[in-house]
This record gives sequence, C-alpha cells and structure tokens, in this order.
Amino acid sequence: MKTMRWSMLLLMALLVGCNMSGCGRGTLNTEPFVDAKKDEHGKVILLDTPRMWQYWREDTDRDVAREVARMRPGGGIPSWNAFWLRVISANNDRENAAKYIAYIIESRRRAGLPELES
Repeated sequence: MKTMRWSMLLLMALLVGCNMSGCGRGTLNTEPFVDAKKDEHGKVILLDTPRMWQYWREDTDRDVAREVARMRPGGGIPSWNAFWLRVISANNDRENAAKYIAYIIESRRRAGLPELES
C-alpha cells in the first residue's frame, strides 16, 4: 500500500513538473499548431501572422545553415535545390506567399549559396 501511495505521488509530481516545463503543451495547450483558415472551397490556407513569420524565418535559417555546412537535406531529398523547390511549391498557396518565398531566396544569397534552378 505504501508503495502504491509513493508511486502515485511520484506520478503526480512528474505530471505537474512536465506541465510546468512545457512538455505538457500537447495536452493542456489549446493554441493551434499553425495559424490557418479555410477558404470558400474548404482548402486550408496558412496565415501570415507574426508567429508564423517567426517560425518560417527560424526554420529557413536553420536549413540554410545546414546547407552551408554541406549537410544533406532530410527526408530522402537528393539535393538542396530539390529541397527548396519542394518547400516553395508547397507554400505557393499560403497567405502572402511571395514574402515567405523571397525570404528563402534572400537568405540563401546572403549565405553565398548558388541560385536555385527550376
């Protein structure tokens, strides 16, 4: 019985600590994973919000740094050119797509990387 009580106390402490550290976000946070809306045809459109713009810049900067370091792109994609063309294609329909795509191109230029070939 004593072991059961200690087990329950330990579990409660773990859950409370996990929630306070942020690892419980998936179960307790009601904020959506992405900022999006559906258009009149039911298609999901990613919105251009400060949060989405920040995430985009962070992800792009990380991937550009990986490319500069000559690391391979993930997901079995054969080249960085193919990777970036896939990212651009997947984001053509997002709100303010030109802003997001321009960030990729500008970031790669600043890093001295070659122009993308379509």
